[in-house]
Parts: sequence; C-alpha cells; structure tokens
Amino acid sequence: MSREAGPFDPGPDGKDTHLVLENAHGQLSLWPAWRAVPPGWSARFGPAPHDACARQVDAARG
Repeated sequence: MSREAGPFDPGPDGKDTHLVLENAHGQLSLWPAWRAVPPGWSARFGPAPHDACARQVDAARG
C-alpha cells in the first residue's frame, strides 16, 4: 500500500510549500502554495515552509 502526499502535508524540509491565507473575517488558513488562492481569500504570509506557515496560524490564534 502506498500513500501519496496530500496538499496539506508538510512537504520537503526547507522548501516554500505553503501560504497563510486570510479572508474578510480575519480567519486564517494554511494553504498549499501550488494551489490557486480561492475567491474571498488573500495571501497574508508566504510562500514559506510548512512549519513557518503553521506557526503564523498558531500565533494568530493566541
């Protein structure tokens, strides 16, 4: 059984694989950099490594 990487998996270490998106309500989302930003969202941080983006989302949660 093989497991393919999903779009929200960390990806290769040190690679700029993700974005932090923000919507009009100030909600943040971790998003793969290779996917188009969905309507109603804009890039707030990145592209950057997964860990850096996850820290941005966690910090915003307080």
